[in-house]
Amino acid sequence: MSNSDDSPKQFEGKITIYVVICGIIAATGGLMFGYDVGISGGVTSMDDFLEKFFPTVYVKKHEVKEDNYCKFDDQGLQLFTSSLYLAALLSSFVASKTCKSYGRKTTMQAASIFFLVGVVLNAAARDLAMLIIGRILLGVGIGFANQAVPLFLSEIAPAAIGVVLQIFMKANNTLHQDVAIWVVVLVCLFVSSFAWSWGPLGWLIPSETFPLETRTAGFAFAVSSNMLFTFVIAQAFLSMMCHMKAGIFFFFAAWIVMMSLFVVFLLPETKNVPIDEMMERVWKKHWYWKRYVDQGENHNKTSDVEVAIN
Repeated sequence: MSNSDDSPKQFEGKITIYVVICGIIAATGGLMFGYDVGISGGVTSMDDFLEKFFPTVYVKKHEVKEDNYCKFDDQGLQLFTSSLYLAALLSSFVASKTCKSYGRKTTMQAASIFFLVGVVLNAAARDLAMLIIGRILLGVGIGFANQAVPLFLSEIAPAAIGVVLQIFMKANNTLHQDVAIWVVVLVCLFVSSFAWSWGPLGWLIPSETFPLETRTAGFAFAVSSNMLFTFVIAQAFLSMMCHMKAGIFFFFAAWIVMMSLFVVFLLPETKNVPIDEMMERVWKKHWYWKRYVDQGENHNKTSDVEVAIN
């Protein structure tokens, strides 16, 4: 262990079979992430589902000729999918409280039970089971290939798709097979680059940057914010597609650029920094965020003085 305050501490430990098993189980959990979106997105395109639960959308779908960009433009139908994120938003606060009261192990066990119950209920239908299998196969195939995909493709791929569609795809034409293949390739490249960048890091970074004192509450806020904005996108996406057409890919590419700039200038480096030293070695030394840490400490000191005086 080094005596320098700025050098990383070296913790004793070794890779055991238990650690390996835990890593494998945690990694396979990623195959099921997005299960809700894959299932709900597939279900909303089924005529049987629309006829039973959204009859007006079903009638409109068959009365109005669809085009390549506008399949559905109904806020009620979109709410079916986006409401999942509202549920996740509220659940994040429940999970935070449960985790703080009963510990992470108990909370994860309870969450696993709820998840398995949902899988059993949904898998009762053959079509839903096929959607599940398709989602898992996509996750496995892309997951094994994603290590060879550069990170910057998560920014370039959406813009490239937008360019291709803007040039070759109109409202009612059919893409040439060669062009269609390139679109599929670009989509796979985006999924691959996203699978080891913005996808998991949006969960990993918040989990390791909050100090121990605020870790549970901070991560709950990070998750709830994620779910809130995902809800907004899920609620508006189909309508945006109808009106923006190929331009929607440029829209999201621009946001990825903005996110990248945020990381470059405002995200602190946490490499080799233990969680219990995050406040002193990261936040208090960051050129921008340290001002908020100082304000918080000054506020706490003032409050302590007022309490002592009273």
